[in-house]
Amino acid sequence: MLPTHQLSITELVHHFQATKSLPVLALLASSIVTQRRTVELLYGGHCSLFHRPSPVHPPDDTEAIDHILGRRAEFAQHAVLYREQLVRDYGDRVALGALPASFVAVRRESAWEENGRLILGEYGEGARVACITDGACVVNDHYERIPGVRHIHSIQRYGGTGEFLVATGDGHKSLDLWTCGGNEVRFVRTMTKRLAGFTAAAEVGGEYYFGSDFSGRPNFITVLGGPRYFFPKKAYLMHVAAFHVLFDRYLVSVNKELNVSGGRRALSVFDTRTRRFVHCDYMA
Repeated sequence: MLPTHQLSITELVHHFQATKSLPVLALLASSIVTQRRTVELLYGGHCSLFHRPSPVHPPDDTEAIDHILGRRAEFAQHAVLYREQLVRDYGDRVALGALPASFVAVRRESAWEENGRLILGEYGEGARVACITDGACVVNDHYERIPGVRHIHSIQRYGGTGEFLVATGDGHKSLDLWTCGGNEVRFVRTMTKRLAGFTAAAEVGGEYYFGSDFSGRPNFITVLGGPRYFFPKKAYLMHVAAFHVLFDRYLVSVNKELNVSGGRRALSVFDTRTRRFVHCDYMA
């Protein structure tokens, strides 16, 4: 008998593998269609066939890599910030008390503070974008009207004029350009329409890097408007949970598999100068 709560596609896959139940298989197929994940799964199959895990190369600067690995504990933070943590981190600078009580959580990758504003992308069962200053909070519900957008995966500052990029999930995965001014934010245009539900983003050396969000399927780092770099074997089938930038050169990626798949994490270091992975291993 299936659990009464709604199962994710990954949970259904594991349930079918364990039971070989035809009703579970039928529910899995139905969920793929209703959650708008057909193209995503076909793309995952394509990547499995044509894009194998990347090798790990010796680093040019072993001292820098030793320094990065010595900071492993800093990279093990929880990916989701709930309201209490938001208050601890930002409550002394912006009016978090004005944030609607129903806006309960964000991902670390979807919180951006600059010039007296805190921009938050909602994570959970909502996809609102909030702009909070020291005296006001304005919430934009643009994504609430778009079928398939369940929540916000990441927010990344873009350019130098108050613009930022928003990646959405789960059924509708786009990368969109937004802008902020005064106490408000507004949608400008869509930059990538499909398969862009990036769960991590960072700027390194003037380029914008994004991490993919595919559970149990090949994952990669991609450059905005540029190539994809698939993760080494240990992180290959884990979605990206967070990015960290060190020395304005190294992109440190924390990858994670869903708890139903084991819950392991991996730490990868990508050298943006050589465009190579120079470290990848499981995290304790």
